[in-house]
Amino acid sequence: MNDDRYSRQVRFAPIGTQGQARLTKARVAVIGCGALGTAIAEQLCRAGVGFLRLIDRDFVEWSNLQRQSLFSEDDARRSAPKAVAAAERLRAINSTGVIEPLVEDLRAANAERLLAGVDLVLDGCDNFPTRHLVNEVCCKHRTPWIYGACVGSYGLSVAIIPGRTPCLRCLQDELPGAGETPTCDTAGIISPAVQLVAAWQVAEALKLLTGDIAAVRRELWASDLWRGTFQRLRLDQWRQPGCAVCGDAPTYPLLSAGDDAAVVLCGRDAVQLRRGAVELSALAGRLGPALVLANDYLVRWRDGGATATCFRDGRVIVQGVSDAIAARALCDRWLG
Repeated sequence: MNDDRYSRQVRFAPIGTQGQARLTKARVAVIGCGALGTAIAEQLCRAGVGFLRLIDRDFVEWSNLQRQSLFSEDDARRSAPKAVAAAERLRAINSTGVIEPLVEDLRAANAERLLAGVDLVLDGCDNFPTRHLVNEVCCKHRTPWIYGACVGSYGLSVAIIPGRTPCLRCLQDELPGAGETPTCDTAGIISPAVQLVAAWQVAEALKLLTGDIAAVRRELWASDLWRGTFQRLRLDQWRQPGCAVCGDAPTYPLLSAGDDAAVVLCGRDAVQLRRGAVELSALAGRLGPALVLANDYLVRWRDGGATATCFRDGRVIVQGVSDAIAARALCDRWLG
C-alpha cells in the first residue's frame, strides 16, 4: 500500500496514526446505495474503512445519474444492481479494503443477518419503515447507527448510540403512512443537499470509528440549502423510558410483526412483491418476445404498459401499476 494514501487524514490530529489504524479494522454497513448511500460509501472507502457492506434492493436507472455519484451511463444502460455497480466503482477507488455488495431487500426476516458483524450502520434509505427496522436491529444489538435523509433542498441527520441517545422511535413514535411525506420521486432533489447530509453522517462515523465518542454531536441537524436555513435540536430530553425499541422493556414491534408480502413504492408507480427464489436463466428462456433484459442478477420483461423486474431472491418490482392486486396478477401470469 502507498504510505501516502492517508497521509493528509493522519495529519488531522483527532484521527492520527491510531485512528487510521482503527479505520482500517472497522466494519461498516451502508443501507441503500442511492444518493446518500453512494456518497457515504465513497467517503468511507476513501477514508480507508477496511470493510464496507453495501445493501440495496434496486437497480440503476437513468434518473439516478443526476445525484447518485458512483454510477455511470453504462450502469443505467445495463440496469446493474446498485450494490454491485457501487462495489465495482469503490474497488477501483481503493483496492485495499473489502467491499461486500448484497442485492437484497432489508426486511424483518433478514435484517439481523444483514446487519450482523459490523461496528456501525449508516442510513442511505429512502423510506421510514426500513429506517425504523434498522433502528430496532441496532438498538437490540447495541450497534450505533447514523440516520440521514434529504429531499428537495432539505436534509437532516442525527447519530443514534443505543444506551446513550434517544432512538428513532423516541423521536418519531409513529411511522408516517405511505404517501404522507415527500420523496425524491414526488418532490425532486438537488445533489448539494445529498452531499451535505452525507458529509454530516460521515463526520460522525469517523468520530465513532476512531473512538472519539465524546466528540459525537448529540443534536439533530437540519438545513434547507435553497432557503439558507439551518436548525439544531438538542436531544438530551427526548429519550423515552417506555420506548418500544430502546426503553426499559423493548418489544421491537417491526421485527416482531414480520414482513409485508407487497409494498407500494411511493412516487414510482410501482409495487414490489416477494415470491419464491427464481432460476433467472430458466425464466429468461420462457419469456420469449416479452423479454427486455437478462443478466446474472435480474430478468426484465414487458407486459402491455407494465414492466416487471425479477431478482434472484424472488423479489419482483412491477412498474406501471399502482396496486398490489394488479402486480400479483401480472406475476401470476408469467411466474405461475
